[in-house]
Amino acid sequence: MNYSKPKTFSFAGGKRAVLLLHSFTGSTIDMRKLGKYLHANGYTSYSPMYTGHGEEATILLQYGPEQWWEDVRTAYEHLEDEGYEEIAVIGLSLGSILALKVANELNPIGVVTMSLPMAREEVTLRKRVIYYARNHQQYEDKTAEQKEWEITQLKEHPMPAIPEFVQLINEQVAKIPEISVPIFAMCGDLDDPLYRQSAEKIVETVGSSKKEMKVYKQAGHLMTFGTDAPIIFQDILTFLNELEWSD
Repeated sequence: MNYSKPKTFSFAGGKRAVLLLHSFTGSTIDMRKLGKYLHANGYTSYSPMYTGHGEEATILLQYGPEQWWEDVRTAYEHLEDEGYEEIAVIGLSLGSILALKVANELNPIGVVTMSLPMAREEVTLRKRVIYYARNHQQYEDKTAEQKEWEITQLKEHPMPAIPEFVQLINEQVAKIPEISVPIFAMCGDLDDPLYRQSAEKIVETVGSSKKEMKVYKQAGHLMTFGTDAPIIFQDILTFLNELEWSD
């Protein structure tokens, strides 16, 4: 099968910019429909592909949250260099954690979190990497024996990015009370209950005066796809439109 690695995308348009951050082991494909939707409604949308993502699992694991945060910071600065003085940020799963870090360190005009992981066990994240590896193997020209041997080796890999990811989650959750910009916490009712608990904790502890939460009955973890995606997109647009943009 032919494989085309997902890439950073940019849909330039309006004076208002939105930074879209994908999940761990995900890609910018997860944010593309939302990016196009926002662009069609007057926003410039930009989504960086994190280093190592879209590559074989062994390459992915050469990097970690420190590099992925650098990717996000560089993307934010790119928008600033393009002349955007006010930037909103939208994150999905790991992207939500990075969006919180943006809120703490880069002063966006508003933040949307989708499927925010407030607590994750390392064993669960390791399974995500194995699933990612098996999915990527369908594009690799290797024998079944080679592929299975690689999976066996991967299961024995220390995966240092995993505990670093857990540490990043813990650090950013602890800093939620310091966030003062408007925030919209979203979660899917078909997802693990912990994501609803995470959204609830955001609105309970965040320092923002403008904060809201919504649960979507027909949404799972990947909230940008599925039955409720059109409603989710509309609600994000409404939230963005209500921010205090200077233009």
